[in-house]
Amino acid sequence: MKAIIFDLDGTLLDSLEEIALSMNTILKEFNYPVYEINEYKRFVGDGPLSLVKRVLPANTKEEIIQTITQALRDKYDKQVNHSSRPYEGIYNLLESLKTTPIKLAILSNKPHDLTCRYIKSLFSQYEFLEVHGQKMDVPKKPHPQGALHIAKKLNIDPEEIYFIGDTPTDMNTAKHAKMKSIGVAWGFRPKEELLEAGANYIVEDCEDLWRFIQERV
Repeated sequence: MKAIIFDLDGTLLDSLEEIALSMNTILKEFNYPVYEINEYKRFVGDGPLSLVKRVLPANTKEEIIQTITQALRDKYDKQVNHSSRPYEGIYNLLESLKTTPIKLAILSNKPHDLTCRYIKSLFSQYEFLEVHGQKMDVPKKPHPQGALHIAKKLNIDPEEIYFIGDTPTDMNTAKHAKMKSIGVAWGFRPKEELLEAGANYIVEDCEDLWRFIQERV
């Protein structure tokens, strides 16, 4: 294990409430039904456009989808981490990783600018050598391009990189990039889904993850 690529939402960051409240506010503005916070666990993970498509009726016109997606992006631009916080144990894990030679990176389907703002706001004390969110010119996860770009920038063989995430999208990203995948049980999707998506390993909590890492440094 020479490097770790972390997903952000549902892996490092418990952002479900903030995402749900933002989306529900927009849905109310456009006179659509809203959802309970926990229902959003099955909607998130693939970026704003996919989120909007999942919460709207199947026959919604493309023009409306694009308008609501832009409204959601605009709302994101005006706020950062009102309620989002790192999961329990994440800071301790990152402190422990400082004692290792493992290189760290972030790859998220959250918009790139917003991803960088969250890292600056909540994780500035840690050295993430590469931080990438969703960009217009790069296919989003599970396409491997973003992960492989990070591997190239770090100058590390993909097979020596572990991709840590909480959704099938993350597990498939690792698979497509020829990286090893670790599914976290504390995120947005149940571990059964992660195993079905081909997760190489499942960890129950941050202490479990640290033990796993120590065995492979």
